[in-house]
Parts: sequence; C-alpha cells; structure tokens
Amino acid sequence: MDINKTIRDNFKKLSRGLMQPNYPVAYEAHKILYEIGQPVIPILKEKIFDIEWSNSKYKELSGYVSGLYSLLHDLDEDEALRICEKVISNGCPKHIKSILKSINQFSVKNYKRYHVKGIEVFEHMLVDAKCDISHYLDSWMSQIPENDLEFISRIYVITRDEINASGTYTPILNSIALLWENSYKDKSLLFRFFSRVTELVFYHEIGHHKHRHTFGTDPEQEKEADRYAFGIMRRKYPIFFGFIKFLRMMGLKSSTNYYRWGL
Repeated sequence: MDINKTIRDNFKKLSRGLMQPNYPVAYEAHKILYEIGQPVIPILKEKIFDIEWSNSKYKELSGYVSGLYSLLHDLDEDEALRICEKVISNGCPKHIKSILKSINQFSVKNYKRYHVKGIEVFEHMLVDAKCDISHYLDSWMSQIPENDLEFISRIYVITRDEINASGTYTPILNSIALLWENSYKDKSLLFRFFSRVTELVFYHEIGHHKHRHTFGTDPEQEKEADRYAFGIMRRKYPIFFGFIKFLRMMGLKSSTNYYRWGL
C-alpha cells in the first residue's frame, strides 16, 4: 500500500467532508488518518498554516479548522498546543480561537479511556462516582437505535470544573460531554433520581447528534433534541417522565440541560 497516496486521498476526503459538510465522509477520513498516525502531522500543520484568515468567507472555514485541529490534537497534544499558540499569535478570528481552546481543554492524561458500544469514552479521573459509569452508559445506549449512535466520535464524562452545562454536543467533532454529579451510593433512591436526570441529558445530546444540529443555542434545535430525549424517557420511565413533564409545566425547566457552544 502506498502510504503517501492513502494520506493524500484521505486529506481530500476529510477536507470535502468538513467543508460541505458531510459528516460520514469526514468521520471515515479522520479515522483512517488517525490510524496512520505521526506521518499525518506535518501535512496537518501545513494545511492549518496555509489558511488565509482575511478571506471574507472565513466563517465557512470553522468546521474545516475544527476538524483539522481536532485530528492534530488527537495525534499529538503537545504539538497541537504549539500550533495553537502560533495560530492565535498570527491573528486568527475570535471564534476560531474559541474552537481551538475548547479542543485543548481536554487532555487524555486526565481521563480513563474505554469503549462502550464501540464508542470511545473518556471518563475524567476526578469524577466522583460510587458506581460503574460504563455500565450505565451501556444500558442507556441500549435504548438508542444504532443509526442514531453512528459517527459519534467520543463521549466525555466530566466534572463541574470542566463544563458549564449538564451536557453538550459539539457538531463537526460529533462529540458529547456529559456532566456526572452523582456521588450517591449506587442504586440508592437519590442515586436513581439523579441518574434519571443525567440519562435524560444524555438522550438530549444524542438528539442533537441524530438531527445534525449546528453551532449555537437555537430554540428549535433544543425543542427537537428535547422531543427525542423525552420520547425515549416516556417509553422507559412513564412515571418519571410524567414527573419531569409536570416540573416543566410549572416553569422549572433548567437551562443547564441545554447545549452550550464551545465544547
């Protein structure tokens, strides 16, 4: 196999997938390039530095930059940080700076890594849990159609210090971050209640992924993600669903369950 040709072909595929955007194409190319590893890094750096920020259409490059930098960060975090500093010092737009910094805030050194249903999970070392979180993720994902999980790149289970929301979905990167604030004893009454809330948030973020929602807190996108999440909860927990629905009708809906741009 000609490795250089494989790299060139998949960079073309990655670029096309990120710019159109066509998530399945981008995801497939990202996976192949990631598996190739270190030989990909010099080309990634070259493509990032070749971007012309003065281009009037630079906003259209958000997904492209995010995808390239995410791949670089996956391959070599230290090199990605050096590139980030150079890109920022060269005067990249503010929203690009935000994207790069949001990617940088995750370091694999701080996470336990495992797979659930074929999806890579990063569980922060400081998460306080008296249960096997992977067991609950596996159970929750069993309620979700396989097609709805397709192309999710990874799931982060994190602490309040790492996130200003109960959960987030990041378009293009196709990643989910889930806050875990349930340190109660496994299967206790309080544990069951808070795990239901976390489960609802998880389905909400899956709903964003299923419908390929874009950056930004859009009310219609939030309603669509809510409908997806409550559809699953209604089937699985009819009594709990009725309780949550009552709270929402009373105006007690929490905005922290909603998407926050930047993760």
